[in-house]
Amino acid sequence: MKAILCDQFTGFEDLKMVDVARPDIAPGCVRIRIHYASVSYAISLMVTGRYQRKMTLPFIPGTEVSGEIMECGQGVDHLEPGDRVAAIVDAGGFAEEVVIDAATVYPVPDNVSLERAVGIPLSFGTAATALKRGDVKAGQRVLVCGAGGALGLAAVEVARLKGATVFAAASSEAKLEAARLAGADLLIDYSSRNLLEAVRAETGGQGVDVVFDPVGGSAFEDLIRCTANGGCILSLGFASGVIPQAPVNLLLVKNISLHGVNFSDCIGWGKTDRRHEYAPEMHVLMDWLFSAASAGNLNLREPETFELADVKQAIARVVGRRSVGKVVLRVC
Repeated sequence: MKAILCDQFTGFEDLKMVDVARPDIAPGCVRIRIHYASVSYAISLMVTGRYQRKMTLPFIPGTEVSGEIMECGQGVDHLEPGDRVAAIVDAGGFAEEVVIDAATVYPVPDNVSLERAVGIPLSFGTAATALKRGDVKAGQRVLVCGAGGALGLAAVEVARLKGATVFAAASSEAKLEAARLAGADLLIDYSSRNLLEAVRAETGGQGVDVVFDPVGGSAFEDLIRCTANGGCILSLGFASGVIPQAPVNLLLVKNISLHGVNFSDCIGWGKTDRRHEYAPEMHVLMDWLFSAASAGNLNLREPETFELADVKQAIARVVGRRSVGKVVLRVC
């Protein structure tokens, strides 16, 4: 089968398309014919050996796919050949087929396209898990940073579903327009407007109840100052490339909670593999998300699509921060 191979920790520019043997199926696993595979910033780190979960060479990148079940291993009774699914995979997504533990495979409703469904498990799953951790309620104000990326747009959608007023912060008009279409109530272009001043002006100086931050960087102190007394900050990553230091005195005097949200632990990528422990909770969450998509309550933006052979261009698009929303590879 055709696959994209990483055989050295150099960079995505050295990825190559090769013919490899079909993976064997094991008990508890399913074989998926891949139609689409997500491209993320994390992929660029994996192929250089700098991701938190270091892969064993050689490996096939790709951690989120959609497609059709081809075969079920022994013990799998909730899925069957022909089912349309989306899945979180440990690796192997940039290929024509993948074999994966059925614990992280989720049915896709017939009226949701596989092209759009591929972005739900990781981006929407992460966003929904974080906002649940933040106990977001109707009527609260939620500030979403990096709102033009796939994760940020998912957070806008989920916060809107929960009835929150959503403040979307991003670095360009195109990204903010995508956030508006996703349901954001207020848009802040932090390339031309001071984020802290904008939030204070729009909230009468009170600040927001919840901050959703996958960006990190030097603006983190301003995010704390943006947060209302008794509010919380959800830290999901450091897309800026800079891990901030939190001024704990500000957290203390404003009674602000700071939550680290590591979705990886829910899907088997933590220090120990806990995917089966979390599987019942994750399946309830994914059923909710896919039901919302099926009912038209999620505005799933059409992804920017590249062919599998154009994987380098697709990753470059994401790494260069030129994409708005999800970038995917079309496999078949």
